[in-house]
Amino acid sequence: MATDPFSIRRRTCLELALAGCLPGLAAAQERWPERPLQLIAPIAAGGLTDALARMLASGLSTRLGQQVVVDNRPGGGGTIGMSAAARSPADGYHLVLVYQGVASVNPVLYPKLPYDTLRDFAPVAQVASFPLALVASSRVQATDLQAFMALARSRPGQLSYASAGNATTAHLTMELFKRRTGLQLAHIPYKGEAPALNDLIGGQVDVAFSSLGSVLPHLHNDRLRLLGVTSAQRTPLAPGLPTIAEAGVAGFQSLGWYAVLAPAGTPAAAIERLNRELLAVLAEPEMRTRLAAQAIVPGGSSPEALRQWITEDTGRWRKVIADAGIKAD
Repeated sequence: MATDPFSIRRRTCLELALAGCLPGLAAAQERWPERPLQLIAPIAAGGLTDALARMLASGLSTRLGQQVVVDNRPGGGGTIGMSAAARSPADGYHLVLVYQGVASVNPVLYPKLPYDTLRDFAPVAQVASFPLALVASSRVQATDLQAFMALARSRPGQLSYASAGNATTAHLTMELFKRRTGLQLAHIPYKGEAPALNDLIGGQVDVAFSSLGSVLPHLHNDRLRLLGVTSAQRTPLAPGLPTIAEAGVAGFQSLGWYAVLAPAGTPAAAIERLNRELLAVLAEPEMRTRLAAQAIVPGGSSPEALRQWITEDTGRWRKVIADAGIKAD
């Protein structure tokens, strides 16, 4: 078959053009980053998540030599910020700080969610986690976990528990605890952790899971009793507080967590560099001290390990949500 000389010429021109582009692309990747980066925080300014976003942005800015700007996009239970992040250019200059609710719970609660965590995002690194503490009001006649469980079994459905809201980490952790122990407790959701804790102190509710950082100031408050912590090991911030597992619910663990993601398709070289720099930021003594003050444990993972974690976490809460019949508000 005869060869078309014009086809040969077009193919040759295309190959030469591509060859000319490759050095430019490689050079651009070597120069990255050349301008400021955006870190979307899908929450309002103020509070723990926003504080963590700003700490990470500050550390990354120093290490990358470019400013990392925190962009708060609150609303819709995190959906607005996550949707904006998913639509951002996959160029290495756009990131999002996610937490358990937006990354692995919302996709279960909302079947028509405008984003899919593992489809629309590239994992960068898990950056932090925090345990919860099981806290009882002093009106509950129990000084340890075993005594509380015995009391709850003797009064099925009569004891109440507070949460920071429907499908929050505190709510899901208590439902997991109920599944593991067979206890029957009445749920009273609040609009935030602070009002839930206030009513617990006031004796309006009996028990709650609350972030350890929120309850540590009340460690010696005679109106509260700390019964256990949800981490796998005891926390050095309260070494006398047993884990839920060692106090009687074998293998129990539940952690809130944070991670950094990028839009799907972000260049692998940028993901690798961001992962390396985030881990370096988290290893800095000043950062670790600041996180410890909030009862946050510094993280650090490969992108692959983070993808596996999100997959497993989503499956874990999918079962809890289905078994408890939890619906979106």
